Amino acid sequence: MEISFDRDWFEVLRDLEPREQSQVTDALVRYKKSPDHPSLNLEKLRGRGQRRLWSIRASQELRVLVARQGNVTVFLRAGHHDDIYGLAERITFVAPTAGAPGLMPIATESAFEEAAEISSPPVVVERLPAADSPSILHHWEHSELLQVGFDASEIEKLRGADQETLLHVWPDIDEAKLDLVLRCMEGTLETVNQDELLANEEADNARFREAIVERGALAGLSVLLAPDEFERLMSAPIEEWMVFLHPDQRALVDRRFNGPARVRGAAGTGKTVVALHRAAVLVARYGAKKSGRPSVLFTTFISTLPPVFKNLYARLPRGVAGDVEFINVDKLALRLCAAAGQRARVDVNAAGRAFNQAYNAIVRQNTPLAGQTRDYLRDEIRAVLKARAVASLDEYLDLERTGRKSRFTAPMREQAWALHQEYDRLLAQAGIVDFPDVLKRARDLVRRQEPLYRAAVIDEAQDLSLVALQLVDALVSDSRGNRPPDSLFLVGDGAQKIYPGGFTLAQAGLDVRGNSAVLRVNYRNTQEIMAAAMACAGSEPVDDLGDTFLRGDAGAEAQREGVKPMLACVGDFQAQIKYVAQKVKRLCSMATLATSDVGVFVARNDLVRSTIATLNREGIQSESLANFSGRPNNHLKVGTFHRAKGLEFKVVFLLEISAGEFPGQAKRWETEAEYEERRALEMSQLFVAMTRARDGLFILCNAEPSDVLLEALDYLEEVAATP
Repeated sequence: MEISFDRDWFEVLRDLEPREQSQVTDALVRYKKSPDHPSLNLEKLRGRGQRRLWSIRASQELRVLVARQGNVTVFLRAGHHDDIYGLAERITFVAPTAGAPGLMPIATESAFEEAAEISSPPVVVERLPAADSPSILHHWEHSELLQVGFDASEIEKLRGADQETLLHVWPDIDEAKLDLVLRCMEGTLETVNQDELLANEEADNARFREAIVERGALAGLSVLLAPDEFERLMSAPIEEWMVFLHPDQRALVDRRFNGPARVRGAAGTGKTVVALHRAAVLVARYGAKKSGRPSVLFTTFISTLPPVFKNLYARLPRGVAGDVEFINVDKLALRLCAAAGQRARVDVNAAGRAFNQAYNAIVRQNTPLAGQTRDYLRDEIRAVLKARAVASLDEYLDLERTGRKSRFTAPMREQAWALHQEYDRLLAQAGIVDFPDVLKRARDLVRRQEPLYRAAVIDEAQDLSLVALQLVDALVSDSRGNRPPDSLFLVGDGAQKIYPGGFTLAQAGLDVRGNSAVLRVNYRNTQEIMAAAMACAGSEPVDDLGDTFLRGDAGAEAQREGVKPMLACVGDFQAQIKYVAQKVKRLCSMATLATSDVGVFVARNDLVRSTIATLNREGIQSESLANFSGRPNNHLKVGTFHRAKGLEFKVVFLLEISAGEFPGQAKRWETEAEYEERRALEMSQLFVAMTRARDGLFILCNAEPSDVLLEALDYLEEVAATP
């Protein structure tokens, strides 16, 4: 027995009560072991257009609707008895010779109105214009349709309908003609004339399986699961084998956009889930391959996230391994340059030495930039001049330095430009480049080529540089800069921006008017966790690709209630790590938590190494987020606030949120504007780390909490030092 799931199976199951979910899952396991077991009361449904629909009894009140043929079963819906049988009267499951297998409405002219009144389970009634979907019998010639019994007026109706809209085009179709349409969809003139679909069960079974394997992804069906894969799914908690989409999210995933599209949403609103489902939709819509490579690119800035996204994508009902390329933008740029014969040697340490040498040569006492720190000027070169590909001093003098708080006068810009030129000269002398250089080279190369991908999805778009976004845009555009519809999909949240610099979409040449949306429901965090996070960082101003607002004004409504985040002043850093170890052991011993459900975050990389070493000595298996691929394991995860981006955990511990430790103290010679800019980024990083927690958040400090927690004390539960 091979198993597949319909695209909406998981959403419908999510709407059931937990007890009902368990009963349905148990029924699936029993069905897999023995489909004909008496407890399942397997029943073949009969009626208008029905040939392969069956029902399974999950409990006295619950039924499961499946499409079954040969050794292949597609689980369609689960729900209460009357709802399932009412649904079965309105739909059938088709496996056409050409096109997507899946549910098809077969009810009378009022089917869609009736379906809209059914709250559970829903009927798939996605209506596509004829131009977007082939006609229902497009693989049949006019003369062939005449031979099997359709007249000219009926053929005209069929030419204007797809399988979703047949009943709108032909509302009074009778049972005999509907049956003929279904047979023609799944066969040819020869098979229909010979009635082979009814007479040759083996051939019919083979065609059905082929339709699921070859074209199932077009309808959002999952791949066929082997027995061990099915058992692994069924043994996992429901939240682990279901990537849920709310109907509002589903509308964005399935929507057709006539230009670049953008989805913005606060922490926990499911932006990444939307992006992953969107990638699967684009594969189904435009094909899996383009010139031998995946047709859809899924990219982001942080290098450790693509493997995680790749494994999340594999969990989607419609996700097929290899159909989407997951790669971070820097690695992609290096590969593109290498493919063009322009191998770029990136040496971060050597580049750092080159910048220091350039700084010492250009910036001296009593010069315009003497009041700026070395780090700030390094960011000015990389996050403004190189990230924006500024080509001349005149351009720089007129540039709006988006995201930078320190005001740069004309003399300061002139000296910064000289620093930029000297830095580039020293890089060239050493035979190396830095990552912003690679991005620009790749962008310029790709702009001269035809598009390499049909579509691109960018997650955490606010963290890309302007040049990086232009590179991705060029990958889906032709050499004249024309991009097809549905080709560029940006997802992000400026309130979670954690890197210096910035730009606006207008500066990138992208117009998303009419093609943008905001997600406003938080599905991840509890209300208590979000209240604490907003109390800490909600008053911070945010610039989100040109949109400006306070972080608190863009907060999404959390749906779940929980416990207050905990604040514990437990002593020095080592004492804090030992507190984590003891608390995790206690929670795991109470069977409320698995070690892999825990994330521990710190502000700096050196603290990551120390944390892992101590936790391992305390008997808690731990690993760095830098090595995490997204595949489930039993290790606790440790990383910086940066590395926490894009992830979530049931319980999160934040270490060393102590007075004098976080945020970092103002550095010697650092101007007030520089410090405010750096502090704002650190607050964004803290906000990101806090909102990784789904159910529980522990904030640890030494003897005194950081000042940034003072506004949040009413939203925190202060606990004793012992766990």
